Amino acid sequence: MSPKQMFIAIVLVAAAVVASMCAFVVDQREQALVLQFGNPKEVVKEAGLHFKLPWQSVTTFDQRLLESDAPPNEVITKDKKTIMVDNYTRWRITDPLKVYQVARTQTGVVARMDDVVRGKVREVLGQHTLHEIVSGGENATLRVALMRSIRDRADKGVKDYGISVVDVRIKRADLPAENSDAVFKRMKAERNRIAKEYRSEGEEAAKEIRAEAEKTRKTILAEAYKQSEIIRGKADAETTGIYAAAYNRDRQFYAFTRSLEAYKKSIDAHTKLVISPNSEFFKFFQQSRQ
Repeated sequence: MSPKQMFIAIVLVAAAVVASMCAFVVDQREQALVLQFGNPKEVVKEAGLHFKLPWQSVTTFDQRLLESDAPPNEVITKDKKTIMVDNYTRWRITDPLKVYQVARTQTGVVARMDDVVRGKVREVLGQHTLHEIVSGGENATLRVALMRSIRDRADKGVKDYGISVVDVRIKRADLPAENSDAVFKRMKAERNRIAKEYRSEGEEAAKEIRAEAEKTRKTILAEAYKQSEIIRGKADAETTGIYAAAYNRDRQFYAFTRSLEAYKKSIDAHTKLVISPNSEFFKFFQQSRQ
């Protein structure tokens, strides 16, 4: 390679290095801040290829809608109740220069914004009772109004940070752990009390049902016994009539059949009778031997 060609190659390489040091690309999702020895020089919000001096540096910031989920915040309500409020914030960077001047980095400005939002949450919710916050007010629209108020106040509080608060949402509002345990114990005691009332009412109703059933059973049995006695009486009367008719028709045969029934009922294979053979009880046997 000749000296001239080598000189041209060196010049081209140097030009490429200088060009790479001077050119930078801004993504459509970002905005850039050009710094010179730590001092801001230019804000670049348009996406595309841009140029700077070789000794200058570029810091980028997100241009999209961002979300910050802060830790739960302890709030004291108007009626002096303590609740843990868990909320998140949607926000965006509107002025990278102010962000850099206030917090240097995007992470730093998020920490400051969260502090402001937590303060506004305590400020707004502290003006209402726990019942209003949980129930949402008479028309169930209070929580929407509360979140709007928190958003507007927080947005005003972070204007000097170069950011804008777009929305603040409360995910949940809980009692502290020690208060929750006490509330759960009271709820359990109340449920046990209601259960005992239901059980006592059930037992009382069961006793009434049993008493009524027992009364009905006795009434049915008494009526059945009455009817059975009537039927038995009629049957006995009819039997007596039949016996009387048989007796009047043939007294000797009647006595014979009655004796046979007596033999059948009183004598079996294991019966032993100590009685005189001439007894009236065996008179038909004696007649049969004659």
